[in-house]
Amino acid sequence: MNYLNIILIAIFLSSLLFSYLSLITKKSAIQIVNEMDFGWNLANSFECFDVNTNRKIDNPDEQITLWGNPIPTKENLLKLKKYGFKTIRFPVTWMNFMDESGKVDKDWMARVRQMVDWIINSNMYCILNVHHDGFTNNWLSKGENAKEKFILLWKQIANEFKAYDEHLIFEGMNDIEYNGEYNYTLLLIFNQAFIDIIRNSGGYNKDRLLVLSGANKDIDLTCSEDYKIPYDPSNKIAISIHYYIPVYFTVERDDDPWYYYDGEGVKVIITPMTKWGNDNHYKEMFSYFETMKKTFIDKGIPVVITEIGVVTEQQKEIESIREYLFFEFSMSVSYNGIMSCLFDKSNKIFADINFFDRINYKWFDEKIGENFRKIHRGNFINPTNYYITTNRETVKSVDFERNIYLKIGTKEIIRVMFNVDILTNLLWSVGFGLISSTKEGLQISIQISGTEGKKEYDGSYTFTVDVTNIKISNTVEVQKWWGYDDTIINYLTVEFNQYYTIFNYDAYKSDL
Repeated sequence: MNYLNIILIAIFLSSLLFSYLSLITKKSAIQIVNEMDFGWNLANSFECFDVNTNRKIDNPDEQITLWGNPIPTKENLLKLKKYGFKTIRFPVTWMNFMDESGKVDKDWMARVRQMVDWIINSNMYCILNVHHDGFTNNWLSKGENAKEKFILLWKQIANEFKAYDEHLIFEGMNDIEYNGEYNYTLLLIFNQAFIDIIRNSGGYNKDRLLVLSGANKDIDLTCSEDYKIPYDPSNKIAISIHYYIPVYFTVERDDDPWYYYDGEGVKVIITPMTKWGNDNHYKEMFSYFETMKKTFIDKGIPVVITEIGVVTEQQKEIESIREYLFFEFSMSVSYNGIMSCLFDKSNKIFADINFFDRINYKWFDEKIGENFRKIHRGNFINPTNYYITTNRETVKSVDFERNIYLKIGTKEIIRVMFNVDILTNLLWSVGFGLISSTKEGLQISIQISGTEGKKEYDGSYTFTVDVTNIKISNTVEVQKWWGYDDTIINYLTVEFNQYYTIFNYDAYKSDL
């Protein structure tokens, strides 16, 4: 073969490669998120920092093992891949290996790059971020004073990885508090700066998927009119949200329960939830997914639920943890444009929220691992097959405080009805409160006397409240405000102003 033929073949192969790479960059953000399927967080590893003393960490291994986990291995990733995980979220805290200006130590960057290479060479997607640098009182929480350093940091990361293809995804920040409070304006400034840095850095960064920080990663704060989407010339962005709902189940600990002081200064302990899985819990999660869809996905912007998990070392019912995770990941893989990443600290001695043992390469609860394998193989019931259209919705399960609520999301309601058993003839001695808020965030508290109820044939009482002119938003809750302890709330029904999609809990559970 002469040199001319060799040159022509090389040109032909190069043109094929260029065409293939061009096709890669033309994938939409939603297409990429769908291909990411579901993921796992390499948590409590590269993002560790000394919370209490801020002592100096001298080398990468000290930071990576600071919170009790072993040095990560490629074998760990390959084992997870067998359970269907196609994405690894790679949280990194950079501040221990940066100088005052923001210049990153070359040894730290090399260790980060090694981990990225392991993930991508395992044919998985990698979400690389800036993590606890934004933790309260750390440098990134200082607002605009941190912007110059933030820009320099991301310029270095962008330059280091600009030759990497679409399997590497950048996430600008984790949850950030600015001087102890949340600020939508500053968030927009930093999200826009992040986009501008990456898009102007050359290589594949022009079309790389970028994950933007939601408002404190809170789903309600992010799915708000106050949250603004920055401009991206490549139209290749996703929104990052954490999903720890309801917090009384997912993160409240029984060995350190939350509390508040009432109007008389009495300390009130909030009892942690130990079980999850009634009709209201399922419908609440459905409502949040539909809100994300309406807020972002319908506008062509996918959502990456970068963290979801449940504390595992407390008195949470194991079957409830399994059920919670199985339904959430079933939901996310069934939606066009949503994917979720399991948050996993992996260390029963030093931490909570533990699922995969990184020393023995196995699940602490093998049934959770098998549920992920089922989802990966398509051996699960698609929740979206149980969506129905109606102008009303009912929930029958009271919460752990014996009140009842329904998450309505973006739906507009005109009427609230609830039914109770009142074991007294003194109806005036029983009272309820209808609690919600308006779209403007104003709190609503409507007092309802037991005398306003209509007695039914079975002896229960039904109460109807017209809310046509109130524009109730987000959640409807009925509380028993006064009266006998044996007053039982049976169900809550809301009537919408039009037909909406709701989740048919009863049909779904009967088919499981």
